[in-house]
Amino acid sequence: MIVEDDPDGMKILGLMLATAGYEVLRAYGVEDALRKLKTQRVDIILTDLAMPKMSGVELIAAVKKDLITRNIPVVAVTAFLWDQIAQAAGQAGCDGFVGKPFNRERLVNEIERHFNQPQVDRQRA
Repeated sequence: MIVEDDPDGMKILGLMLATAGYEVLRAYGVEDALRKLKTQRVDIILTDLAMPKMSGVELIAAVKKDLITRNIPVVAVTAFLWDQIAQAAGQAGCDGFVGKPFNRERLVNEIERHFNQPQVDRQRA
């Protein structure tokens, strides 16, 4: 799942992932992501951190608190790697970071790093 409020950012990330062979679920903002997580199985979440209304940090915190979603890896895709928002994301439970501007190889490597780790069963109860 990609969580992004910027249509251009969503398009770029979606294309990069689709051409790498991933099925992409798009969520336009945190509220949309939280709604979709209730009904859709997701293997990984890529989220921007700086979004209006609710931030990516709030999404990470909500995902990690929920018994059903807490084992889903969350990767922040952000230009704010060394900023306070990145620190807050880490404290909320963010599993990885990809800095902007990013390239496809770096993005795919970060995703694969999470798929190659032993996974806890993520089946919905």
